[in-house]
Amino acid sequence: MNFFKQNKFFFAILVLSLTVFCCLQIVSCNSAESVKLAIDSITKEIQYKNTLEEDLMLFHGVEVETQNAIQELAILSEMEKDQHRFWKTILNPTQNIYLNWKQKSPESINADITRLYDRLHDICRKNNISFQKDEKNQLNNFGSKSENLGKKYGFGLASYDGFWPSFSRPESQLLGIQGKIIESLIEFLIESSDSEHQIVLLQLLRESVGKEDSQHIGADLFIPQNLQRKLVRFPGGIKTYVFKIKFKSHTSHARSFINQLRPPFLLRDLVVNRSDDSDTSFTSQLSPSPFSDPLESQIQSLPIVQNVESIFTLVIEYVYGIDHDIEPFMAQSLRGVKVNEEALSQFLELSGNAKIRTKIDKILSNRENP
Repeated sequence: MNFFKQNKFFFAILVLSLTVFCCLQIVSCNSAESVKLAIDSITKEIQYKNTLEEDLMLFHGVEVETQNAIQELAILSEMEKDQHRFWKTILNPTQNIYLNWKQKSPESINADITRLYDRLHDICRKNNISFQKDEKNQLNNFGSKSENLGKKYGFGLASYDGFWPSFSRPESQLLGIQGKIIESLIEFLIESSDSEHQIVLLQLLRESVGKEDSQHIGADLFIPQNLQRKLVRFPGGIKTYVFKIKFKSHTSHARSFINQLRPPFLLRDLVVNRSDDSDTSFTSQLSPSPFSDPLESQIQSLPIVQNVESIFTLVIEYVYGIDHDIEPFMAQSLRGVKVNEEALSQFLELSGNAKIRTKIDKILSNRENP
């Protein structure tokens, strides 16, 4: 007893420690399940975090790529705007005969072409332009001269001088358009003439405008063989008519004629040959031949770049249609594709196609609500 009395403080601490231990043991036993659940939850969260990090690795650099894509989009928009401006310049809508053509009856077009013969003949005669049949095109398949030699020059429309077959309305419109184009070419030639030297129109050929025209066009038909690489037209893209004009004149006349060929007229081929009766110059031989008279001179032709008479053959394309409508392309491209509205608006705005935004929105709406 004396021992307990002497060490009661020690025993008090011992009893307190045992009490605390027992309490903690009881709490530990009761919270073991909760701790285990907490550890499991933390482990799952760590695994989920690692999974998200792996997924995010797939999108590493997306921000940089997005910025690059926006820059490329701006470049493409500028290219589209430049392309639209370029093709509009080539088509020249304000001066394009095809685009500004007003529908007429076939009878009215027949009358216009009939008046065109007389008008062009009269104005050519007043401006020192004469006509000469190209003998190469005046022979039929049997080698005899064509019966049309007695007719006056037909300007590529000789078959319809006093004759008008049963054209369909669309084909007659195209023939009328070609007549206006030919009239413009002759006017260019007239603007190139002068009173000093005569221009001789040898040939003016054109492409057929349809089935009926093909049956009657005769010697005026132009088939651009071996010229496909030189022509700008291609199916589904650029539509053109091709003409061939051949005339004998001085070089200055040809230069003036070519300078007037502004879009939609495009010069696609030019061949220059020395005229048989062109002027020649006499120059002395630098080293006389031992078999010739020392006083004899050699005849040399002046170069064609000089203002001498030559025969000029030109192939001319007239652009009357360009399929550069971006709307069908956009409609096809957006089909089945998730669209970034902001990027789409930016592209249409920068490329100058903001006016079709309403139509594009309608296409997108129809796609989402079939």
